[in-house]
Amino acid sequence: MTRLGKIFGLIGALIGALLLWLYAIGYDSTLFERTFDGVEITLEGAEALASEKGFTLLEEQSFSSITVVAKGKRSELNELDSSDFKAVVDLSMADRAGEQTLNIVVFSPNGIEIVSQSSATVTVFVDEFTQRNDLLSVSVETGDGYIMTDGVTSVEATPNPLSVLVSGPKSELEKIEGAYVRFDLDGHTVSDNIYGYGAIELRDKNGNVIDNPYISVSDTTAYVSVSVKKQKTVPVRVMFVGGVFDPSQVSVSLSHSSITVSGTPSAVASFTELVLEIDETTVEGSKEFEFAISPMLPKGLSNESGNSKIDVKVTLPEMSVRSYHITKEAISIINLPEGVDYKINSGISVKVIGPREAFELIDPSAVTAVADFDNVTVEPDGSYTASIKVSLGDNASTVYVQNTDYKINFTIEATEAQTQEQ
Repeated sequence: MTRLGKIFGLIGALIGALLLWLYAIGYDSTLFERTFDGVEITLEGAEALASEKGFTLLEEQSFSSITVVAKGKRSELNELDSSDFKAVVDLSMADRAGEQTLNIVVFSPNGIEIVSQSSATVTVFVDEFTQRNDLLSVSVETGDGYIMTDGVTSVEATPNPLSVLVSGPKSELEKIEGAYVRFDLDGHTVSDNIYGYGAIELRDKNGNVIDNPYISVSDTTAYVSVSVKKQKTVPVRVMFVGGVFDPSQVSVSLSHSSITVSGTPSAVASFTELVLEIDETTVEGSKEFEFAISPMLPKGLSNESGNSKIDVKVTLPEMSVRSYHITKEAISIINLPEGVDYKINSGISVKVIGPREAFELIDPSAVTAVADFDNVTVEPDGSYTASIKVSLGDNASTVYVQNTDYKINFTIEATEAQTQEQ
């Protein structure tokens, strides 16, 4: 190619580029319209509607999408789809309960103009916003598909919290029968207490779950404690505490030889027998005792026997009963204050029980008694009364004084030496 030809070729290329540039400028400077289908409607301002005006939507409401016609540069319009447009209904513009017509405001990207929209308004249903001031009690459903091990008689579930506060449309809240915690024991083998969380549900009077996005609950879950109650039968045993007889040496008749108790698993496990303590030294020949069952049970246990008491008849082996008179000279008083002496007003007779042949070993003159001045009662006349402890001597190992509270009366006076010092 000659030099002249190259020059003409370069000039032609420049002219072509200039024409293409001018065409592009004219193409993109012209505004075009484009239709966008399926623009979704969103609701805003629900919180402001409740807090400022005391209203809320009655229930969840859905709306058909709208069609929007937008104007703008062709290159910009070609880059958009329906999701770039936002059709908003401001719920805070509602001003009364009932059916409301609210405007749909379409927001478009910068530089894009909305020419038209297929719908300009929507109809919403507004109700008075309220709260259940009478807090709903929360009950618990445990189901019935669980297995209770031996001894388990029942389960009782307790939720925490015990109540919930429900807020929302007044007419919808009036349909609520109660709040429930779903805590399912199906498939569990129940042998001890169970703990866990369960979801709180609102239900109507037919048991149907109420699922309304405009109803709020103060708690969505509750901590559930499932308490297990066990039952057990234990024997009844008599224990003598007088220190004289062993139960094998005495005839003991019980109205009930066993009792049935129920309670927490730990309390039931640790309770193995019911012990009835009897002081056999209070018995002369035979005697009947009565024991109320419930007061004797440990904490956490209850009586399930169907009987409130146990009657016990104790019959001692054939014994002899004799009385010994303890003279006032054979009675001493210990722990007297310093510088005083005592004067016992009279002796006392005590009843002694034991095998007949054992009495031959007892020396009546060796029977003595002791009173403790630290445990006295002051009488109105200024004298003193105190219980005594009887001693039958060294040869009285098989006899005993019948367990009676024997008392003596005495006075005190200053000793002669103390009087002279004063």
